[in-house]
Amino acid sequence: MGLAPMEQTAWIETDSDIRRYHQHKLQKHKALAEAVYRVSPASIPAQRELSQLLLRHLCDEQSDNYAVKEGRLHCRPGQFSVDLEATELLWNCSLWVADDLVIMERIDEQYRLTAASLCSPSHWYLAEKFGCPMREIHDPIPGFHPALSDRIDRFFTHLRPAHPVVRFNWALQACNTLDQLPHREPQARADSPLFYRSERQSLVRLPETGAIAFTIRVYLHPLEMLADVEGALPSLFTAIENTPAALREYKGFDKLAPALEKYRPR
Repeated sequence: MGLAPMEQTAWIETDSDIRRYHQHKLQKHKALAEAVYRVSPASIPAQRELSQLLLRHLCDEQSDNYAVKEGRLHCRPGQFSVDLEATELLWNCSLWVADDLVIMERIDEQYRLTAASLCSPSHWYLAEKFGCPMREIHDPIPGFHPALSDRIDRFFTHLRPAHPVVRFNWALQACNTLDQLPHREPQARADSPLFYRSERQSLVRLPETGAIAFTIRVYLHPLEMLADVEGALPSLFTAIENTPAALREYKGFDKLAPALEKYRPR
C-alpha cells in the first residue's frame, strides 16, 4: 500500500502555492456545489473533531503560516482569511489548506465515505462514491481487489490515533488542471505538454469519534522538470512499461503515448 509513518507535526504541507488551491476550491464550490462538497448528517461529530484538530495543528505546528485574529484564521503564505464560525464545518476547514478532506466512518462493519470536500479529484466523482464502502470506491481500478482490498480493510481496523500514516501515488496528464474527471482528459498530440501529478495522502484516526480523516494534496509539475532529477525519467518510463495492460489503460498511458515520446531519455 506504500504507507509510511507520519509525524503529527508533518500532517499538512503549506507552501506559497496555497492561494491557487484556495481560489480553485471557491470557484468549484460556487459552480458545482454538491458535486464537490457533500456530507451526511451523522458525520457532524467527526467533522467537528477534524476541524478542531486541524485548527490546533495549523496554529501550534505552523504558527509561521497561520494565526487566529478576531474570529478568523489568517493564512500568511496565501494572504487570505477564513471565518472560524461556519455551518458547513468540513467545507470551511478545507478552505484553510490546499488538501481535499475526506471522512471515512465504520458503518455496518464497513468503512464508508460519509463526508468530503473534494475539489481536485483524480478521475472519480464524489456523487458516485458518497456513502460507499472502501471496496466499492476502488471497484474501477484493475487488479485492486485481489492485491489490496483485504489489506486495506485490516489497516483501517487497526489504525491508531498515535500512528498516522502517509502515502503517495502518481499519474500523468495532458493539462495542468487540478481536477481530473473521468473521460475529460484532452486528447494528447505529439507536441502536447504533459504534467506529472502526485497525490500526498494522509490517514489519521480521530481519537474521539473513531472516524478516519483522509487528506489529499495534489502536486502538479511539467514533466520536463523530472529531467532535473537524476534517474527520474528513466524510472518513470520503466514504471510505465511494467504497468499491466489493463491498469495502463485505466491510467491513460496509452492515450498519452504520442506526447510521451519527446520526454524519453536518449
